[in-house]
Amino acid sequence: MGLSRQFMLGAMLGAGLLAGCGEAPGEAAEAAGEGVPVLVAEARPAPEANLVRAYGIVRPDREAILSFKISGLVRSIAADKGDLVKKGDLLAELDQREIEADARRAAAALAKAKRDVERLKPLAEKGFASRQAIQDAGTAYEQALAERSRVEFNRSLARITAPADGVVLERMAEPNEIVSPGQPILTVSQGGGGFIMRAGLADREVARIRLGAVAHVTLDAFPGLDVTGTVRRIAAASEARTGTFEIEIELGNLPEGAASGFVGEARIEPERAAGSASYLAVPATAILEGHGSTANVFIVDSETMTVRPARIAVSHLSGADMIVTSGLNPGDRVVSAGAPYLRPGTKIRIVTDLKAAGTERKQP
Repeated sequence: MGLSRQFMLGAMLGAGLLAGCGEAPGEAAEAAGEGVPVLVAEARPAPEANLVRAYGIVRPDREAILSFKISGLVRSIAADKGDLVKKGDLLAELDQREIEADARRAAAALAKAKRDVERLKPLAEKGFASRQAIQDAGTAYEQALAERSRVEFNRSLARITAPADGVVLERMAEPNEIVSPGQPILTVSQGGGGFIMRAGLADREVARIRLGAVAHVTLDAFPGLDVTGTVRRIAAASEARTGTFEIEIELGNLPEGAASGFVGEARIEPERAAGSASYLAVPATAILEGHGSTANVFIVDSETMTVRPARIAVSHLSGADMIVTSGLNPGDRVVSAGAPYLRPGTKIRIVTDLKAAGTERKQP
């Protein structure tokens, strides 16, 4: 719902309260020389409205995206999303027939290079082989050793094992698929590192917070529990796809049973400049009309019991309240019902029930 429509709704709610009186109370009261009956409300501090709100997903503090170093055919994947794993558990493996062939070829090349060195060495001692031939044979032997080491290293990475105790968070491949080097196969948490919440913020919101800011997190799965947190990372650049800046909130007292993937809301305390005012809240029914981020209300003069119009800056609706960013002071009283029937300087009479006030006026 747009902000202008929100204002219209507030005005309609105010008018609706008056409709129960059966007549326009302003005209009747003025004709009788009485103050127009109205409801009033104080502009009160709304510290919660100034918080930066973000919605994100709980993730392990430490997680690893596991992959194979070389391409190949996936032989098996022994873990699925949500499985508990222990350090060293075999999680996935490539078909190693091609790797074994490479290993045999490397072993054969190494054996030949070694024979060449052993054959040329006595010939060189007798002057029947040049120094360059000996050096070339030695170089070929070193290259064969390096090639065998490379193949053995690749063979060791044709199996994926759990780097630590944890949980499988994501499975991105299946047996019999051909995968490329570095292609993600599994994402696993590395247990013991706690949890964080990742969320995206618009530029105008991310500019209001700093590293170390306190966050209050509520998880959808535990609506009554407030989890404390701290902003520990703010992305230096926005994501190209969404245009938002990713932040990380380190979570503290997560309840037992909390897991990766839980969704929650974070309310982050912003950095405030010295002397900056807190946001205020007034009933939405006090709004007469809105223009973008501004609106009109009637403020009560307690000495003369009259009203004067005021233009205020507003932010958003919060439940039945409108959040005010400027134009009012804490304790200012505004007309919350009856404002559509007032004019600047109209004398008012504060009541607690407009319908009852209209009934009293009709009695002889």
